Amino acid sequence: MACKTKMKLSEIAKVLNTDIIGDDVYIYNVAAIDANLENSITFVGKKGHVDIFNKGDFSAAVILESLKGEHIEKPHVFVPDIRWALKVVIDLFYPDEKVTHSISDKAVIVGNIEIDKPVYIGEFVVVDDGAKIGGNTKIERGCVIGKNVIIGKNCHIYPNVTIYDDVVIGNNVIIHSGTVIGSDGFGYVNTSKGHLKIKQVGSVIIEDNVEIGANCTVDRGTLSNTVIGEGTKIDNLVQIGHNVKIGKHCIFVSQVAVGGSSNIGDFVIVGGQSGIADHVNIPSGTIIASRAGIPSNIKKPGIYSGSPVMEHKKWLRTQVILKNIEKYIGKE
Repeated sequence: MACKTKMKLSEIAKVLNTDIIGDDVYIYNVAAIDANLENSITFVGKKGHVDIFNKGDFSAAVILESLKGEHIEKPHVFVPDIRWALKVVIDLFYPDEKVTHSISDKAVIVGNIEIDKPVYIGEFVVVDDGAKIGGNTKIERGCVIGKNVIIGKNCHIYPNVTIYDDVVIGNNVIIHSGTVIGSDGFGYVNTSKGHLKIKQVGSVIIEDNVEIGANCTVDRGTLSNTVIGEGTKIDNLVQIGHNVKIGKHCIFVSQVAVGGSSNIGDFVIVGGQSGIADHVNIPSGTIIASRAGIPSNIKKPGIYSGSPVMEHKKWLRTQVILKNIEKYIGKE
């Protein structure tokens, strides 16, 4: 992504609410510490990176406050939270594009829809009857927006997203390419004649400030709605089953799968490749490590690991025992 601006270090410092140390140099880009990009600002969050910054071609750095005692040779600013500063500086150099009202003449608008200006609808987008699209929302090429879908304001729907009928999406929602929202839940009745499909007549509700990564699937509910709570962030390649209720400000890392009708509280973190069985309850504030298997309810908040899942400290002890299993059972 091309950088769209340049600014002085003092301008950056003002936004970060800190002071510059050294010359007030011009900054043309933002770079990782291992990129060594000329005329750029980088971020130093550990002692080992100070020397890399001093010897590199960077013009300046944002440095963690705890490193104030280190020898730093070039212009810099100190901040208490390096990740927050990274977000702020990236936003300065890569501001969001303002959405201008544009509906491609190659888009297909079906029946009566309601569109607030300004919105952007790209090429080969299909918007079905009864849909409502909020102002400052951008729907990129190849998306399909089903009947009676509601999309709020300031949303960004990336190319080739499919949103099935009756889905409701709040404000400031981001959905990345290839994701499908509102596909049928996996519901069947097993009979002697085979598996009979149960029609999925619920929907999906995505609340404000949610971000969903690429190639995710969020199934519609059987009778009730699947719900993704406000501020939740979902990585790529995540599966959310039917009737799942996810609370506010959760994080789901890549390749997580959540079985149908599970209830997940607020501020829950689920590590990559973890699997949550159907009808499982997870309380608010729980952290689940990567590759965990959750077959049943977690009764109290905490940190959990393993498959089947257990408290993280117990899992660590178990790994030590397994590593030295010959000591306990004897060698064959």
